Amino acid sequence: MTTRNTGKKSRGKKAGSNTTTQRSKERATEREREGSQKTIVEDPTNLEKKTQRKQILKFVKNTLEKGPPGLRNEFGSMKRFNDFEKMKAFKGAQEMGKNRYKDVGCLDNNRVKLNNPPWTHDYVHANYVATPSNPKRFICTQAPLEKTCADFWYMCLQEKVETIFMLCNLTEKGAKKCFEYYPSKDKESVEFEEKGVKVTVKLESPKQEQLKFDKNSDAKVMETVFIVEGPGGATQKTTHYHWIDWPDRGVPTADMAIIELLAKTRASKAPIVVHCSAGIGRTGSVVMIEYIMDQLLSGQQIEESDKILQKIRDQRNNSIQTEQQYLFVHQVMMNYFMEKKLFDSAVKMAHLAFTEQYLKSVH
Repeated sequence: MTTRNTGKKSRGKKAGSNTTTQRSKERATEREREGSQKTIVEDPTNLEKKTQRKQILKFVKNTLEKGPPGLRNEFGSMKRFNDFEKMKAFKGAQEMGKNRYKDVGCLDNNRVKLNNPPWTHDYVHANYVATPSNPKRFICTQAPLEKTCADFWYMCLQEKVETIFMLCNLTEKGAKKCFEYYPSKDKESVEFEEKGVKVTVKLESPKQEQLKFDKNSDAKVMETVFIVEGPGGATQKTTHYHWIDWPDRGVPTADMAIIELLAKTRASKAPIVVHCSAGIGRTGSVVMIEYIMDQLLSGQQIEESDKILQKIRDQRNNSIQTEQQYLFVHQVMMNYFMEKKLFDSAVKMAHLAFTEQYLKSVH
């Protein structure tokens, strides 16, 4: 009997403790539920997503309302010109043969200055260009001349450049557009000199690879890693991306290649060096796309396109040379938002109509 009673008591206690445990679990679950609801309300990621979506829809609405004809008119109203009073260093460098084109100026207010000493002068045809969250996101520059290869690589050393975008070829339509400023399979190391000061560029390995994009892309971009060595034992590892099939004064296919390339290099805190031949057309297109992406990713308001371009031109004179390039920037962004599945059926139809007009405008 005693044993049976003891058993009952112990079972009673166990049942009681189970009930207590169950209540504790329920209370804990309730707290978790409340906590998760609180997180959903206060989590900045969700708020940022809402803000981003609002900004995207505004950009899309504006772009679709203007359409390619409106964007062409908008671009046409922003005349390109040189105010040489704001480019005194550029004018002074003409005699030294340091400028590729006489009509492509380099603004004084934010030009990259080479440290002198150890360098023998401070001029290079290059400007820092900011995005909203980074005051020196890009260095936009002309394609190196034979006389400026040493300057170019010393600038990369000085600025600790980890990434270079080359958007032109050495020769295009029979005209020289860029000096071969980098080593190749035949020449694993090259040396450049400016008045006795030397800079050496070596292939990290003889391997040059075509970049594989996550999304289907027509773009042909070669990736090579260089080691740059200069005065005072300075060294820098730099990845060089050569976009082979971006036509001069034209546009490539408006797929996700440029978005992926920018995303791949965004982690670098150092300035990204970008050049085509003059360093304003194709170069300006890349910069404007990243400027919009930067505003989007940092939760800022996406400004009107003409205001963005003006801000870029205030840093790199006459950026974006053709209406096709201006349209390309918008088509890439629209395609990116489409890729992210942000369009309802009505917007998809409007995007399709926009794309048809775009293709007629650029071909």
